[in-house]
Amino acid sequence: MTDLTADQDAVRSYLCDLAPEARLITVHLGETKNAMLDHQKMPMAAKTLCEELVAAACLLSHMLKFDGEMILQIKGSGPITMMVAECSSAGRIRSTAQWTKVGAASTFTDLVGTGYLAVTVNPIQGERYQGIVPLESSSISGCLNHYFEDSEQLNTKLWLASNQSTVGGLLIQRIPEEGGQSLQGHLNWETLSTLANTITDHELASDAGPLLIYKLFHELDPRGFDPCTIKFGCSCSRERSARALRALGETELEQLFAEQPTLTLDCHFCGQVYQYDQADLEWLLSDQPPRSDTLQ
Repeated sequence: MTDLTADQDAVRSYLCDLAPEARLITVHLGETKNAMLDHQKMPMAAKTLCEELVAAACLLSHMLKFDGEMILQIKGSGPITMMVAECSSAGRIRSTAQWTKVGAASTFTDLVGTGYLAVTVNPIQGERYQGIVPLESSSISGCLNHYFEDSEQLNTKLWLASNQSTVGGLLIQRIPEEGGQSLQGHLNWETLSTLANTITDHELASDAGPLLIYKLFHELDPRGFDPCTIKFGCSCSRERSARALRALGETELEQLFAEQPTLTLDCHFCGQVYQYDQADLEWLLSDQPPRSDTLQ
C-alpha cells in the first residue's frame, strides 16, 4: 500500500494476503458531508448523527455491491424523531433529519429515545428488502452490529466516528470459506476484530482509508482496490413532488388551491423549492407529465 492518503471522499475495499478469509471497507467523507448537510441548519448533535448514518450507508452499499440504493432510517421518541441517509451504487449520498428542541441532550440514547433502525436495500431491478432492529444500543454502529448479529449469516462488524471536519467508518466482514470454516480462518477473524477494536474515534474520523488500514493491519499485508468516489446529489424532481401532491387526492388538492393561490414543496435533502399555481391544477389531477414551461 504505497498511497496512504485519506483526503479523498471515497469508499475503499481491501484484502489482507495473510488473512484472506475477511475483507475490509473504509469510508472517509470531508467536504462532501458538509455540502450535504450545511444548508439544512440542523443542530450539531443531529448533524453528527446524520454524518455517521450516511457513512454507514456507504459502507453497506459497498459491502453488498448491487445496483440501486442503500437506505438507512431511524425513527425514535427523542428530540431527533427521524433521520434518513441514502447511498446509491454510483456513490451519490444524501441525508436529512427531523427534530424538536434538542436542548442538553447529547448521547445517542437521549437524542433518539426508543424506536427502530431500518435497513432498506432498494435495487434498480429485483425486490426491495428491509430489515429492522430496535434502538437498543448507545450508538448507530452498535445498533447496526446488533442487526448483523441477528440478521446476517456472515460475521460483520463496523465502527463509525466523526469530528467537525470529517467522518470515517470501518467495516470488516468474514468471507465464506470453501469447504467450511477453518480454525485458521477463525483465528484470523479474531485477530482482525481485536485489532479493529483498538481504533480511537479520532483515528477513525481523521484517517479512515489506506493510512488507517496500514496502521491497524500492516502485519497482515493489506492491499487496496480502486476507490469509489462519494458525492452529494439529490434525486428529487418536479415530477416526484407532483406525485406527492397527486397522492393527496382530487378533493383535498382542489381545496388547497382554493385556500391559497400557490403551493410550495421544499426538498428537505437539498433545499430545492417546487411551486405550483392554479394553472398547474389540471395536469396535477391527470396522469400527464409536468408542463414544460413549469419545469424547474
